[in-house]
Amino acid sequence: MECALVLALWIHAPWGTAPGLVLLGCSLFLWGEAQSRRLLAGWIACALCWVGASGADVWKLPFAEVAGMIAAALWLNGREWRKMAFAWSLLTAILCVAAGYLQDKTGVFYLGLLSASALLILVRTHFNVSPAGILLINTILLVVLGLPAANLLIDSAYRVDLRPATWTKYYSYKGAGGKQSAFVKWWLFFHESQYPQMGNEIFDFMSDRAPSHRLRPSSHGTLLGSSISINSQGFRGREIAPVKGNTYRIVALGESTTFGMTISPDDKPWPELLEQMIHERLKLSRPVEVINAGVPGYSLDNNLARLSKEILPLKPDMIISYHGYNGFGEIDPALPAVNGPPPPAYKVRPLDLLADCEYRVKMILFRRQHDPPEVRRERPPVNPLDTRYATEYGELIAATKTNRIRLALANFSMAVNSHSDSAVVEFYRIVFDSIDREIKANEMHSLLVKELAARYPDICFVDTHPQLDGENEKFIDLIHLTQHGRKQLAENIFAGIREALEKDDGQTNCARESKTGQ
Repeated sequence: MECALVLALWIHAPWGTAPGLVLLGCSLFLWGEAQSRRLLAGWIACALCWVGASGADVWKLPFAEVAGMIAAALWLNGREWRKMAFAWSLLTAILCVAAGYLQDKTGVFYLGLLSASALLILVRTHFNVSPAGILLINTILLVVLGLPAANLLIDSAYRVDLRPATWTKYYSYKGAGGKQSAFVKWWLFFHESQYPQMGNEIFDFMSDRAPSHRLRPSSHGTLLGSSISINSQGFRGREIAPVKGNTYRIVALGESTTFGMTISPDDKPWPELLEQMIHERLKLSRPVEVINAGVPGYSLDNNLARLSKEILPLKPDMIISYHGYNGFGEIDPALPAVNGPPPPAYKVRPLDLLADCEYRVKMILFRRQHDPPEVRRERPPVNPLDTRYATEYGELIAATKTNRIRLALANFSMAVNSHSDSAVVEFYRIVFDSIDREIKANEMHSLLVKELAARYPDICFVDTHPQLDGENEKFIDLIHLTQHGRKQLAENIFAGIREALEKDDGQTNCARESKTGQ
């Protein structure tokens, strides 16, 4: 009882707990043989603890530990106290179940379920229970024991086995059978486990700068089954010659979608695939080299800051810009304003079946409260050309024109778009809760890039959407591509720059012939 009181004070238990525990302790020891008065005081003390804790956030493991200490003291105090001991034991089990469920502590959750089951069986065997009480106990036991069994027997998508042979079952809507819990576990495994591990191997972290990391020159790392090498200049891929000579040099500038979230040993980023396509399909007079200048987590603004020190010294003949998702916040003013909170997030729980039910109930309640038109307010949209994103593209255009570099502006592709099946959109919403806004931002970004390219005839507009945008099977999440998706992206970019490459090569030949004639 003393330990329970100290722990209750330590964890800042609700106001009624401390005096209730003091009274309960007194009822156990101080009143000699007046058993009835001791029991009455004990029940009053219990009521004081329970009422004082009502409405407070007590669904945490330390509160279960307090209840367990009290239950142990009561069981040790004799036969007369067993009903009270049972009440506290059952409360302990309930708190364990709640704490384990809400904090995704599987061991605590199942310990609570087993304890609750054992206590209910104990009630049937040691107490006089009415037929209605027996029926209630049996029903509760059926639910307590049936839920884990149902969770094990239900669709195999719930049983996540993150091995290379089964990855596609979880990041794919079709492979996961639409089960959001499977995708959440893939997302957590990939983005909160494997990606940080790769970052520790190839990033230099700088807490006093924005962005807070850069690629570490001459480093090596792994992302799942894929080997990643950063060359001595700080770019992904092979070493780059300090003097390009006669080489036609292309720099692919972008985010993690350009860097390449490769996951299998044979996977390659799209810049590497693009270089291979150019070599195989075009007979140019100059060798072509494609440099992967993508960095995970970077936006166009971050890459602009790299131009003078890292990109322009490479003497590129062409820069391909594949930006989008990381800068969507810059184009947000061009979208209609929405008044209201974001939808509820999906929570991983010890029982996936209950987690899915909880999420669906939350979404139903959310839509009833926040989806009616009266909670939405429209504002006059800003012209995309007046947004910060347009300004950043303008800086890139100016830099390339000043340095006589051909620029290719690509729009951005995602796993879903406004034409996607609503079930697929909901599949991704479980992680990307603002997915509707991101779809609209991507549409606005595409319009912006196309308009900018139309204003400057020397700029290539690259449409990456054909056979890619909205093709969710070619993505491992909302924006990162499978190898099949990266091949399609390289195909689309190749189609967008092919004419410019041949034109530049023809101009080079004309210049050579003119020089030879002189």
